[in-house]
Amino acid sequence: MKKKERIILITGDSSGFGFEMVKLFIHNGDKVIGVSRKEFKYEGLDHYQCDITNENELNNLINYIKDKYNSIDILINNAGLGIFGPIEETSLESAYKIFNLNFFAPFNLTKKVLPLMYLNNNGLIINISSIASIVPLPYQAFYSATKASLDSLFSSLRCEVKDFNIKIISVKPGDAKTNFTKNRSLENLDKDSKYYKTFTKVLKQIEKDETNGISSNVTAKKVYKLTFKKHPPLNKSIGAKDTFLCGIYKILPKKIATYLLYKIYAS
Repeated sequence: MKKKERIILITGDSSGFGFEMVKLFIHNGDKVIGVSRKEFKYEGLDHYQCDITNENELNNLINYIKDKYNSIDILINNAGLGIFGPIEETSLESAYKIFNLNFFAPFNLTKKVLPLMYLNNNGLIINISSIASIVPLPYQAFYSATKASLDSLFSSLRCEVKDFNIKIISVKPGDAKTNFTKNRSLENLDKDSKYYKTFTKVLKQIEKDETNGISSNVTAKKVYKLTFKKHPPLNKSIGAKDTFLCGIYKILPKKIATYLLYKIYAS
């Protein structure tokens, strides 16, 4: 029996996890609407150029989907931004920017997509979160905060939409080899900054870990398999090392866990 074509909306479709998911879903017979701020073409992809932090552009996207498909089976909130720097020297503008894309945009898009899922009394929302949502990484505090906030918001939403047969999964990749590393925004630290030496050391280590991390298609394949589970997990960690560290962080007393984070990332 031929698999039913599903309508899938993926943000951040032009690179990294997003592009790998686009290829996988299209190859397996699904209809994919991909969204990013730049022009992008891929055979079989219905790409819509849109800044998801812009309310008017988001409304135009939803109207386009209503007119052409009138339905969404799966929403994958994948688009995201990273910033790196000490909290004290992070600008308010940078903090607003990362929360707008990583938190408020998925909230607003999901809010607009839910009525299209209610039509079928069925739907699946997958958020590409991070191990950082559980482990508050020094010098990546705002990235960690956005992902933790996203997880918390959608945990509440999970209860609110349960009666409408809508499921929500938080996927938490660890270190991964993607364009996220080179696209990460760095706060401009003066060499006289008291944080400069540690900031530089930690940044080099993190970039090394990510460069040697899991490939994007590993995450894409995990996500694809999750979309067929009748009773999917609420959370899915990806990457053995990071999953282990995440588990250790959860069970250790917080004072010890905080000290270990300091020794690894901030000393």
